Amino acid sequence: MVFLEGTLGIAIGILAGLVLLKYSDLMDKVKVPAGFIAAGTMFYFIDAATSLGIANMLGETVSGWLSFVWQLLGFIFILIGALWAVVAFITKPKSKRK
Repeated sequence: MVFLEGTLGIAIGILAGLVLLKYSDLMDKVKVPAGFIAAGTMFYFIDAATSLGIANMLGETVSGWLSFVWQLLGFIFILIGALWAVVAFITKPKSKRK
């Protein structure tokens, strides 16, 4: 499956994980962190779209650096969302704190 290779495959896999999280009824605990993770995957989709669309117009060097920036932003958003979700899962809900 060619379309599941590289950055695009990673983004589709992460979004599939978010769908499974929603179906397991755990999304209520991590709505905001899941938003960060989804935003990070959107940066991966932006990277795939811009690398296909402007590589010939701007040149390989500019396209490579632009791809690096999109991937870095996506990685940062996914990392923040994942760490935030782990903390949200581990800590007790506010209603049960004394």
